[in-house]
Amino acid sequence: MSAAERRLPGLLSNEWAWLGLALALRAGFALWLGDGYYQIDEGGFVGGARQFAATGLFGAGGQAFSGPPIPMVFFGTFLRFSERLLWPRLGQAVVGTLAAWLIGRMTLSLTGSRRAGLAALAIACVYPFFIYYGGVLMSETFYVALSAAGLWALCASLADGGASLRTASAAGLLLAAAALCRAECAPITAVLWMAGAAACLTGRWRWKALLTGAACWLLLLGLWCARNKAVGGRFSLDDHGGMALIHGTVLFDSNEIDTGVAMREFGGTDLYRQAMALDPVSRDRFYIKTGLEYMKAHPGRTLRQWGRKAVNFWRFYPRLDKRYDDSPYNNPNAGFGRLTLAGVSLLVEPVLILGGLAGLWGLRRRWETLLPLALFLLGTMGLHIIVVSQMRYRLPVMPVLILGLASLLAGSGPGDDVRARRP
Repeated sequence: MSAAERRLPGLLSNEWAWLGLALALRAGFALWLGDGYYQIDEGGFVGGARQFAATGLFGAGGQAFSGPPIPMVFFGTFLRFSERLLWPRLGQAVVGTLAAWLIGRMTLSLTGSRRAGLAALAIACVYPFFIYYGGVLMSETFYVALSAAGLWALCASLADGGASLRTASAAGLLLAAAALCRAECAPITAVLWMAGAAACLTGRWRWKALLTGAACWLLLLGLWCARNKAVGGRFSLDDHGGMALIHGTVLFDSNEIDTGVAMREFGGTDLYRQAMALDPVSRDRFYIKTGLEYMKAHPGRTLRQWGRKAVNFWRFYPRLDKRYDDSPYNNPNAGFGRLTLAGVSLLVEPVLILGGLAGLWGLRRRWETLLPLALFLLGTMGLHIIVVSQMRYRLPVMPVLILGLASLLAGSGPGDDVRARRP
């Protein structure tokens, strides 16, 4: 055996080597993407970032009301110094590398297995769709990093019975920050706090920890909602939930063809004309009311839509049954062949999903501690089944599935090789 071959096992067990690889892959992909647009939703994030860079004000298109601010602040900070989209992409590569490190550390801490922690780190470093969405300028990478960190802190607080108020506070602040990346995290986290109350009632968690964590969460979210109330007239995290619900109900069939097709169809409807006569705050409320009324009026159709949205949530990348129109603002294949991307997906997604679920089931004796992970997975899926669903919305639950798969691969069980530790 050569010296290089003898060094290989040590290299594979070196966290820094994996993190170096993660950063190289993400930075390399950012360089490949350069300054173009690749996902239609990038325009919204970049528009908000440019307004922040130019004026220091949140919002987009001259509007002061703003959705979750963290991505636009991050991108806008780079755009203050240069118009090039490459620089925020490279900055996001660092965030994506940090997310991979967090997933590895979360797995080490919550499973108590060094082998599982290293396996999770390795998987997160090379997972192709963490790399892909780490290159496009949207909220996914930030949401993955902050939600994983918040779940880790919450599970760690449950593990110590709520003894550390600092850990409970960190859980609240991190999960609130995740909602300031994607507003969907707020209702999902509300379910986690309700489950925490049940743990307190059974004596497994201290009320002081629950109240401290929930207070930190409410404070941070309340400050942002209060800001939006002051400038936009609505105490809300975001103003896009109503339109998303319309896409997932009234426009569902057209949206399944393409979002652009759905929007063109929508522009010719009386519903659109009624909505455009309202101010943005009232318009969002109108959309939500219309979507809920549609579901109530069409229960059978709604159930069928939910079934199809459940399939969409678990589909592989990319969808081969849809046609994507390339344009200066939409080139989701990013220069790769669609069959190539589908092949990559088939290599990794079945293993991650099925292995991850099997691994989580294998950890069922730890569910008193790990229940937030399962609830976050179910809550994310359930929300998108009700509202609107596509493959990238599954990305935030992949850290949970990676933890499960890593535990399965490592054969970890209670007290495997290290004790669980707090973040």
